Amino acid sequence: MKRWLRWLFRAAGACLALLVLAMSAVYLVPVQPTVPALQPRADTQYWRMRGGYRIAYTRLAPPADVPRAMPVVFLHGGPGGYVHSSVIKALRPLADAGHEVYLYDQHGSGLSDRLLHPKDSRFNDQIDDLREIIVRHLGARRVALIGHSHGARVAAYYAARYPGTVMRLVLSAPGNLETAQYDDQGRAVVESRFPVPEALDFRPPDAEQYRRDTALSAMPPKVILAQAIAMAFNVKTVSDTEADAALNTLAARFTRNMVCDLRNVQPEEGGAGLYVRTGANWFGDVADPRPQMRRFPGNVLVLQGQCDFMPYAEAYEYVDLFPNARYRFVAGAGHILWWEQPEAYAQAIKAFLAEDARTP
Repeated sequence: MKRWLRWLFRAAGACLALLVLAMSAVYLVPVQPTVPALQPRADTQYWRMRGGYRIAYTRLAPPADVPRAMPVVFLHGGPGGYVHSSVIKALRPLADAGHEVYLYDQHGSGLSDRLLHPKDSRFNDQIDDLREIIVRHLGARRVALIGHSHGARVAAYYAARYPGTVMRLVLSAPGNLETAQYDDQGRAVVESRFPVPEALDFRPPDAEQYRRDTALSAMPPKVILAQAIAMAFNVKTVSDTEADAALNTLAARFTRNMVCDLRNVQPEEGGAGLYVRTGANWFGDVADPRPQMRRFPGNVLVLQGQCDFMPYAEAYEYVDLFPNARYRFVAGAGHILWWEQPEAYAQAIKAFLAEDARTP
């Protein structure tokens, strides 16, 4: 018996040694960037947050001779996305109409600082950042929020939690609400509650292609392993530079699923943040926002493109929950609406915000 135990321990030790050797070999292979890293723009500014990190932002100022309207804060998608130059250009008409527009990179992505631990970048931490930006850095009594994709989810949760600070809410191709709700057959409840109206001609991208393009397996083995360790032990075993390079490469492929016409795909600009993508997707207890959303008093506009990969039902749930919400279908646009319909996108938001009285 003792001989069998000794053999078992030796076999286990050998397997462990082989595992360590294999992991070491994986980590020796560098991640080669395929997209140059994002560089600061001439107008890039930074907020110093209470946590000691910096958040990068761009401010679009109104012309001096235009009456001032409510400030606007834009939240990009992801998690792990960033402010692309195309959306800065697309939202310029809002500044021309009198709004100060602030577009910021969520911490851990874009030109903002990366944090030390993956669990420093949870979903609730992003809500806390937005609170600090509005109250402390902007000193605004109330603002209009424009959230896109994941940013729309952050904006909606924030508005539900702090309704007194949000005058108007625009949700652009919003991501699904968490926690998700399922029926007895394991199907999303929203799918049966909100079928696609016959009048809307949706043309989503091929679902299988989208799954392949965004699959974890499309990442280098080194980065896959680093994400698993990050989730289990809250440490970064691959540098942010290499991890972000892997996500930039992945994004350069999956953005083909964000448009109706492939000719309208715009190049990646190198601002992806991998660890915040992992952290905000998986860490932290997030309370169901639905009860609070039902009490939000402000007006809400939900925009969705014809070729969005997000299901209509998941976007329409926001319309159903917010008491004063409306839905607008944008023909000829994919998930990133302003890549193909920038004028329609800006005009819809501009008209919606113009329904408000001018700020004193």
